[in-house]
Amino acid sequence: MEVITSTRNPRVREVASLSRRKERRASGRHLVEGPGPVAAALRSGVVEELWGTEEALARHPEVTELVGEVAVIRVADHVLERVADARTPQGLVAIAATRTATLHDVVGQGLLVVLDAVADPGNLGTIIRTADATGAAGVVLTPGCVDAFGPKAVRAAAGSTYHVAVAQEVTMEELTAACRAQRQPVLGLDGGASRSIEDLPTDGGPLALVLGNEAHGLDPATVALLDDRVAIPIRGQAESFNVAAAAAIAIYLAARGVGHAR
Repeated sequence: MEVITSTRNPRVREVASLSRRKERRASGRHLVEGPGPVAAALRSGVVEELWGTEEALARHPEVTELVGEVAVIRVADHVLERVADARTPQGLVAIAATRTATLHDVVGQGLLVVLDAVADPGNLGTIIRTADATGAAGVVLTPGCVDAFGPKAVRAAAGSTYHVAVAQEVTMEELTAACRAQRQPVLGLDGGASRSIEDLPTDGGPLALVLGNEAHGLDPATVALLDDRVAIPIRGQAESFNVAAAAAIAIYLAARGVGHAR
């Protein structure tokens, strides 16, 4: 089978352009890198093509056995490096259709993790992975968030992008209105709150838990829309938690006793 060896190939340029958010939005597709995330994407049925080096395709039968009718494009190492975002690509890149959820899909179904203006794709992907691991019903991103389907976020999610519903470009006004219609409380994680997240009841209904920007926390306009705020008590001398670490603690605690929709 022919191997693509030139980075000037129009298909190479087309695929490489998916590293940009504008091109992902226009095409409705995104890139998936590495054997674990690629396998998860293949299982979910969103992969349109699998690009790989001969060596990587031979080394990862756990991926190639999932291909089915998906087209496999063999490429030279330097071509794979051109389309991959990672500094040390693992030889496999999938082109996948982007499928997002709506508020109707996730509100009232279980614990919601809401990210408001989270800017770092690594943090975003890690939080999606945590939401998946704890059985959350979905992850909701406000317009100020980094793209959940960018290469770095997808890698950090380690396959969980295809296990948990992700809704993007949802305003806080839309979210809070939908949650109140379903009697789903909206709580913000705020280090300055007087109420501890440890005190949340373990037998209550599902919550919507809102986490803010890494540097600035929750926006005052967001705080005004919340039903309440909770904090993770800090017992040492650290100033604060990293947002991904805070999310892991808070999501785990908020998920106690909540019925899971998945």
